Amino acid sequence: MRGEIEFMPRSPEQNREIREKRIQQILDATLCVYRERGYHGTEMGAIARQAGLGRGLIYYYFKDKQDVFLTLIRQTLELWKVEVDPLLNSDRPVAEKLAEYLRMICYASLEYPDIYHLHQSITRDIKVLFPEREKEVYGYYENNMFQPLRNQFLIAAESGEIGLCPEVAERFFFSVLFEAVSQDYPRARDSVEEMVKAALYGLVGSKKGKPE
Repeated sequence: MRGEIEFMPRSPEQNREIREKRIQQILDATLCVYRERGYHGTEMGAIARQAGLGRGLIYYYFKDKQDVFLTLIRQTLELWKVEVDPLLNSDRPVAEKLAEYLRMICYASLEYPDIYHLHQSITRDIKVLFPEREKEVYGYYENNMFQPLRNQFLIAAESGEIGLCPEVAERFFFSVLFEAVSQDYPRARDSVEEMVKAALYGLVGSKKGKPE
């Protein structure tokens, strides 16, 4: 009939784009609410309001709040691994790769503070928040962050590039790394290089001037 509006069905590509957009909208809203209220205060209704979506639509994409957070944790860690893989797989000396890794994560934490607040805070309570899926959550961190760096320490130890055993080097580096992205104190971009230098070469930088 004349005057009727014909609606063309969406293509699979359009449906996929809409789905991805909605999911990202929900995840971004979750980050905002989590920063203000913490895990227990981040209810599905609050996420829906922050995202500007209906509560029912949130449940269309996610089973429950835990599902939202697990997706958020997994996605951000996988994106980080994609970002740093070219660096870690390059032929540069390990010390250079570790220095650049620290720079990247420091600058990223300044640019995306909500993401780094999520990981810094939620890793303290994985056993409590995800008791039935604890192994799965730890696996996200192991596969996307810990293991790729652990491989670098093994390579450096075998080549003699570092004088510490890989286990000690790994513990030290991650302690510096987590402190570097800590949200407990303010950081500035002009302090990143000093932090990288201290992390790799120590406070003195050489044995000169070392007290007997």
